[in-house]
Amino acid sequence: MTTTPPVSARQQFWKTVLLFGAIHFLVMSLGIFVESGSGGCMFIIPAYFMILPVVLPILILRRVGAGTAVFLPYAILGFYPTYYFEFPKMFGLWGVVGWCLIGPLVGLVADLTYKFLPRRFSERWCAIILGAVTGAAIFATTYVALATFYREPGLGAHFRYFTTGIYFSLPWLIVNGGFAGYTAYALNKRV
Repeated sequence: MTTTPPVSARQQFWKTVLLFGAIHFLVMSLGIFVESGSGGCMFIIPAYFMILPVVLPILILRRVGAGTAVFLPYAILGFYPTYYFEFPKMFGLWGVVGWCLIGPLVGLVADLTYKFLPRRFSERWCAIILGAVTGAAIFATTYVALATFYREPGLGAHFRYFTTGIYFSLPWLIVNGGFAGYTAYALNKRV
């Protein structure tokens, strides 16, 4: 009879965040097809599916750093495609590095939101607020990246969604983030 050794907390952490990081990477990769097929923006249309794999591991692990670590596969594996497709339109290589760092920055915002939310809030409301703040962080970091990394930011269709389309884009990200937070709460309760 063989027994499997218990999984350490560190192993559990990395298994969980890498699984959800892979899911997030897949969602962002599929977002390219959503964008080309719908004419929408890959940072806005699939917002619910972008935020869910960030919030759920934070709720499962209850550990600061989980949200940031979820973005590591996207940040590392996304460097070359970002360089290949975006570098010619950017000021320099620092823009590519910046694009790769905004994901972990969003994860850090999610981690800090989870850490500093008042414990008097119910777990459900904490999850909803966490998702909504994560959606707002995606909007803010993407806006800053689009406005500062490119030689002519106004020419891109993405920039239009983050400026003149702000009345749709920002609420869409926040509301979908809230729904993703609630879904993460419900899934975490079932596990």
